[in-house]
Order: sequence, then C-alpha cells, then structure tokens
Amino acid sequence: MRRRAANLLAWLRARRRILLWIGALVLFFYLLGYFAPRVSTPGMCLIYG
Repeated sequence: MRRRAANLLAWLRARRRILLWIGALVLFFYLLGYFAPRVSTPGMCLIYG
C-alpha cells in the first residue's frame, strides 16, 4: 500500500505543472459560466453554469 502511495505521489509531482494548468482552466470556465448572464432562449442549451 505504501508503495502505491509513493508511486502516486511521484506521478503527481512529475505532472504538477500540467495539473495546475488544467485546474486553472477549469476554474476559469467555471467562473465564466457563474458570472455570465443567464440565457433562456428556446432551443438553446446552456453551455456554462
């Protein structure tokens, strides 16, 4: 079990920068959808939020 945890930690450390970029991108689009005006046009689906 400890070996798996150590392997997971090593994997996360090796990919820390890309994971931070992905998290920042997700946060950006979440906030964009949260603060965007709500659109309720018939036939149009909501993309954000």
